[in-house]
Amino acid sequence: MANLNILVMNNKGGCGKTTVATNLAAAYAARDLSVTLIDCDAQGSTRLWAQSRNSDSQPVNIQFCPRPSALDANLIESSDICIFDSSPAITNSPASSADLEALLKFSDVILVPMLGSAWDIHSGEHFITQLMTQRVWRAKPRPIAVVSNRVDGNSHNTQRFQHFLSCLNVPVVTTLRESPVYVEAGNNGWGVVEMQQNRAARKEFKAWHTLTSWIDEQAQTLTPLRRPGRPLAAGRQGPSAGDATRMTHR
Repeated sequence: MANLNILVMNNKGGCGKTTVATNLAAAYAARDLSVTLIDCDAQGSTRLWAQSRNSDSQPVNIQFCPRPSALDANLIESSDICIFDSSPAITNSPASSADLEALLKFSDVILVPMLGSAWDIHSGEHFITQLMTQRVWRAKPRPIAVVSNRVDGNSHNTQRFQHFLSCLNVPVVTTLRESPVYVEAGNNGWGVVEMQQNRAARKEFKAWHTLTSWIDEQAQTLTPLRRPGRPLAAGRQGPSAGDATRMTHR
């Protein structure tokens, strides 16, 4: 198992899962950590992002695994950070229950991207409740946080949702603006934090620093529970050779 496994999931499409997953991968890679990004969505948006990534960017190891229950844990053992970009189908289909359980077993931290519409908030309440009553999560609770994506914090629905989360001790850890810089980053295989010369991107740096700082704090509490491994500040090690499904972009 990787030193830290981050699961990005929601039962609703279009909420920003791939945006969060790819930008986190780029942010941790920029810290000279070995990063594996696992695309669990058959649409393959994460793979498209990786294929656009140029050789000057820090490497991110990409795996495509629409059936997480079949994932070989050895594939991610050498990574400092492993990020799972989940699919809505995994959380919505009873036939995918084994895949959902596999993702929960792998995960150390769970991030739930959320849009601000009334429907998204209602769906998010149901999803987080469902997640926290799932037997794998109940057997070993993992930290859960919401990433607000284009959310108006002053709306009645948002305030009600924040109260709901506070009762569950689930924080809204950061908020992403509605900015075309995310489209630009996605199209070019970049992370926003890598776009140092872009003024709009620099406005987003604080949001990503807040998110990675929260994740790092959770990692510190997990350290005594995990088997010995390299610290998060360790240098990069290459992934094991011979995996025909691996696409490593350097």
